[in-house]
Amino acid sequence: MLRVTVAYCRLVGVSTGTYAAGLARYSSDTKPVVPPSESAQTKKPRQRIKYMAIKPTSPALTRMAAKIKEGEVAMDIVKEVDHFKFTTEDLIRALPMHRAQLLGGVDMTVSSADLMLSSKEDMVGMLYDLRTKRVESIISAFNGAQLKQYLQQHKLKEAGTKKEMVNRILNDVWGISLKALEARFAMPKEDADQDGLTMPLSDDTITLLRTLEDGYLKQLEEEFRVKIVVDSQKREARVTGVMHHVRGALSTLRERLTANTTVQVELAKYGVPRVLSEKHTGRIAGVINRATGGALSSKNGEYFVRGDSPVAALDAQRALVSAMVEPKNQALFVVVPEGISDMATCTVTPASSPFSQPPTFVPDMAFHTSSDMDAPTPISLLARHVLLERKDNGSISRGSRGLVQTLQGWAAKQPCLTGQSAYLSAKLGTVMVDMDSSHKRLATQFYSPDDLMAAIAQRAPLFGFSSNVSPLKWLRESAARESTTKQVVLKFCRLDLPLSSKQPQANSSAKSNYILPASSDDNTLVARIDVKAGKVDFGSAQVDHICDMRTANVIILQPAQDLQICISSRQSVNVTADLSKALEHVVHKLGISGHTNQHAVPHRHEVVETHLGRFGLETAEVVDVSRVQSSTGTAVRVHQTWDVIDDLRFSQVELLPAAEGRVSPAFMNSEEDWERHLLSLFKAALEQPSSGMPTTDSISSAH
Repeated sequence: MLRVTVAYCRLVGVSTGTYAAGLARYSSDTKPVVPPSESAQTKKPRQRIKYMAIKPTSPALTRMAAKIKEGEVAMDIVKEVDHFKFTTEDLIRALPMHRAQLLGGVDMTVSSADLMLSSKEDMVGMLYDLRTKRVESIISAFNGAQLKQYLQQHKLKEAGTKKEMVNRILNDVWGISLKALEARFAMPKEDADQDGLTMPLSDDTITLLRTLEDGYLKQLEEEFRVKIVVDSQKREARVTGVMHHVRGALSTLRERLTANTTVQVELAKYGVPRVLSEKHTGRIAGVINRATGGALSSKNGEYFVRGDSPVAALDAQRALVSAMVEPKNQALFVVVPEGISDMATCTVTPASSPFSQPPTFVPDMAFHTSSDMDAPTPISLLARHVLLERKDNGSISRGSRGLVQTLQGWAAKQPCLTGQSAYLSAKLGTVMVDMDSSHKRLATQFYSPDDLMAAIAQRAPLFGFSSNVSPLKWLRESAARESTTKQVVLKFCRLDLPLSSKQPQANSSAKSNYILPASSDDNTLVARIDVKAGKVDFGSAQVDHICDMRTANVIILQPAQDLQICISSRQSVNVTADLSKALEHVVHKLGISGHTNQHAVPHRHEVVETHLGRFGLETAEVVDVSRVQSSTGTAVRVHQTWDVIDDLRFSQVELLPAAEGRVSPAFMNSEEDWERHLLSLFKAALEQPSSGMPTTDSISSAH
């Protein structure tokens, strides 16, 4: 039976010739069975031995093996060999894993782009190893006759060993010779003469030179007392002057170009970094690489990001910060129905956000509750629940008050809201969490809410919010819909750090000399521009400066939507002629202005100068906003959004206590107003849109 099974498996493989030869060797090398000795014959054989006897090969399989050996089975050898075809880029992508295997699994977060910055000898040596492995796999898959047939089809020399023939295929057919690999990663050399040095420029280097801030090359000339001329047509940069000054200028320029795409990220500038294991850091690096195309590496507790361009590096940096740093001014509350507070009904399950902007890291675990109890009504849930909250020390434990009083106290801590109006809004969605994967998995069993949250708190958790929800149940009630408008919405984040470099310090590397701008989520400009008759009406532009934003993620441990409650201060910005021109410039570059003579060049991080400071473009969206009024006075905004830069489409439901979300100090200080608003939010979260809503009196009677 063993030979029959092997013969069948090989028939469906590629290397039929090699198997046939092996089968013949196996049959011819089989020795005759020696009769047992007389002493052995006296022993009674064990019962199961008869099942171990090897039956003779069937005549059909014998004839089939003979045909395979003689090459009578028809096959397209060119197609079969080409299944093994690979490119230089395939080898490059395999470099990080190969390097980790050679060095015992250290720092698998280093990308192939980072390895290209290492020595040429190391790079080419690893590529040789990878190429050799591919050669060996082809040698083992085909016999000599098949390789000769492939070479005949390409009119190449057929003589030589199998290894020589395979190398001939790689060199002359697939174009992956050893010389080509060396040339692919050879670093360009400067041409020296009496006056200076000339450095060849690649297309990528020319593009990076154009992204340097104005006056940088002039500053370099003055610092080193040299002359720098960049000729894009000749694809070269020529530096003239005293030779040691020339070499210093070229070295500094090369470091500056590298710093645009490979930078050290100082996480402490953004907040308190998470303490994560090397395993989970590698996992985050993979997520960032898939989302942004950027690469993450770490060394001695320092983190570096790399992108193929400054924009990609900025995206990767922003994703790294969102994954590694606890957000400022973010609270977490868990609403547990009183009936299940002491039952093992809760767990976390793998989940994915249907949308996420590439510069944002989105956690991938969601909360799940399984209980035989009937789902509570909004009134009973608000009146009778246990509240868990995240403390300042990171622990998650029971609070002493209910959600109404706790949220009211949380909102009162807003520093800039004293004596002025606040803006309050809430979104429906799902609270998600990322936890250090070096710990025991929690998704294998159910826990009580207290035990689950305590276990999560020990795993360096990062909480996020996915606000993509279906708008259908809200838009069906067309009678309640007040109006629908279309707008272009641009969000700019404040750039708190400069784009240009700090002064280099002695014995420091290029990666630590330069820093990318750090954007601030709680200090943003939001521009809303109406779209009328298919064209953007720049005369209708409204710009708000939003600061001191605080968010509270509210997990409801029931089959319901979660909530994210936001509170902020906001002031209207005067749209000057310069600001209007800057907004028009951004919209035209995005290709959404509605004119036909535009060139669509989507570009994140476009810088806008205002009297409030420098801001970088983060998102650009075209939004259909449907306004729906609920019976309790809660204003509902259904956003159907197209993210222009990332070409993503999603929907959001926003709930406001007043027409535009503006609430007075009297509302902030009124427990009754908070209770009424939270009841509306609970009703929406439990998927009961806008039918008759209960009053505050009915809530009080439930206590």
